[in-house]
Amino acid sequence: MRRPPTAAPFAVLLAAGALLVAAPAGAAPTTQVIQGDVLRLVSVADWDAASSLRPGAPVQWDVAISADAPDPGLVSIGVSASGSAPLLVDVSLCARAWEATGCPGGATALRTAWSIPRDGAEVELTRIADDQTAHVRLAITLDPDDVGGSTEVRVHARGAGESAVVGPGGGLATTGLPATTPSMFGGGIVLAAVGALLVLGRRRRAVSGAGPS
Repeated sequence: MRRPPTAAPFAVLLAAGALLVAAPAGAAPTTQVIQGDVLRLVSVADWDAASSLRPGAPVQWDVAISADAPDPGLVSIGVSASGSAPLLVDVSLCARAWEATGCPGGATALRTAWSIPRDGAEVELTRIADDQTAHVRLAITLDPDDVGGSTEVRVHARGAGESAVVGPGGGLATTGLPATTPSMFGGGIVLAAVGALLVLGRRRRAVSGAGPS
């Protein structure tokens, strides 16, 4: 029997370098599971660390992606972002679970100091066999040229006729698509659940002593 996806949104919003919605003091990394019929995403992030977010001090976000497909195939993994705050992202892939010292056997760098597009379009990062588990690590930091605003980051997985999204959009799980759904989905299952909602940004710093423009 299918297990319903869990959804518990949380957000970090910075303004002038100060945390507006702070994580609890001493908070440990938060783990969330998005479970579909085929795809499974496990998201882990330390949102307490986000309270000190600044250029050069990244927030680490780990997402383990796996599938239990009836037939051999591939799982596509991608990311998307939307918003006004420029972010720099490092993305690494590990074949095994991350350890405190890093990736056992060494990680593959998928993106380095990447200025992630903020147009909401999904960018494919890699593909894996559906009998593998991808341990993806994102290190997200504010661009030194940050001009303010906020940006939402999502991780996507697609495979065996199912899609999963870790990000904003509400707790939505659908086991069938309406007849009007575009054929690009191939009649498969679409799973879109609120998982780890990462909202990063800053408002423009006030310039001390500056007069009106």
